[in-house]
Amino acid sequence: MNRLEVKTSKLQFILVVLLGFFFVPIGLLLLVNGVLKGFQLVPLVIGFMCLIMYGVVFWLVLRAYLKSVKYFSDEALVCNNGKSYAWADLSRVVNQIRLHRITSVKTIWRTEIQFKNGESAWLIPVKISNFPEVQEFVSKLPCEHTEVRV
Repeated sequence: MNRLEVKTSKLQFILVVLLGFFFVPIGLLLLVNGVLKGFQLVPLVIGFMCLIMYGVVFWLVLRAYLKSVKYFSDEALVCNNGKSYAWADLSRVVNQIRLHRITSVKTIWRTEIQFKNGESAWLIPVKISNFPEVQEFVSKLPCEHTEVRV
């Protein structure tokens, strides 16, 4: 293997931008409306909550993107944030599993590739178009493999 790219979807970023086209103008409009009408509490609070909620969603999506694996090479794993983790520091692989409430079907929610320095890289299956190929590679890594129910 020379290099295995992890092909991720851009759909979540597009959806966050579209969500911003709704939440940011509505939040700002409510803030301005609350200030212009003599600092009315209800529009101010709703406006702040809209902006804060959008900020939290944006931060979560950005954090997941930055911690996700960009590609695997012979020497290391490289994340989207530019960090590189050497295979010599590999500690374990943890598959975070979710059980469907009704059908009890197990699905992988996220795979964490953990290293000795406490750092980890993520693989989020719903965002990866070549997940079977990536999962096969990760399952062959020479370390402890565990499952955790989340």
